Amino acid sequence: MGLVRKAKQVLVRTPLHRPLLEVQSAWQTARVKRTPIRDVRTAYCISPHKTGTTFIAHMFDQAVSAHEPLHHPTLKHIQDPDFLRRRKAYLDLRVEASGFFAYVAKDFGELFPEDNMVFMIRDPSEWIGSHLNYAPVVARRVNYIFGRNFFWRRITPYDANDFYDLTDQQQHDYVTAMLHFWLKVYGEARDLPNGHIIRLNEADDNIELLEHLFAQKAVNLKTGFRRVNEEKKPFSAWDYVNKEDFADAIAEFGY
Repeated sequence: MGLVRKAKQVLVRTPLHRPLLEVQSAWQTARVKRTPIRDVRTAYCISPHKTGTTFIAHMFDQAVSAHEPLHHPTLKHIQDPDFLRRRKAYLDLRVEASGFFAYVAKDFGELFPEDNMVFMIRDPSEWIGSHLNYAPVVARRVNYIFGRNFFWRRITPYDANDFYDLTDQQQHDYVTAMLHFWLKVYGEARDLPNGHIIRLNEADDNIELLEHLFAQKAVNLKTGFRRVNEEKKPFSAWDYVNKEDFADAIAEFGY
């Protein structure tokens, strides 16, 4: 590991993380806003975090593929079409996998109708459990969890790190909000002419389809990046909400 990377890993765990990030973000934003809008073809994976976006990005040549680039400035301008068009030209990628675009899936898909929008999908209860288990990992790595402020709190006021300390009603409300978000994202994906939904647990069986949708040859199938959390707790959404209230809607997606 290089010295720069080691220094960065130390700094992001300190109170300096936020001011340094804000400076970097402002610099990146200025560069994006100076970029002329031009025609760039990028295929996107924009399903929510914890649905394999990291794996998708690392499947392809890293010279043309990226996972959540310009993360902080994009979250701050995620509903600004002009910024997003300039951002696309600035990055000039063939493949981007960014879970934060799930929050604006319909608008983003319509903004770039010529580009494929891939949505990896997994069982909603499994997805929520994965998010809850991964949140403490992020909290240990960084001092400022900007995704919590710019993304997750638009969905639920409760922090995933506090889930097991919430009241029964608050846990119910948290799980309910996450299930509604899951249904919203994949409902919008289903309705987009350029939207494509693929089951995460069938990704390895759909490599040719993924290569077709991203118009790239997979190069990291054996060494592709997959996050594995050794500390995950068992979780079932149906311990907190009535499954029957969501069964019909979820069944439309095969779960």
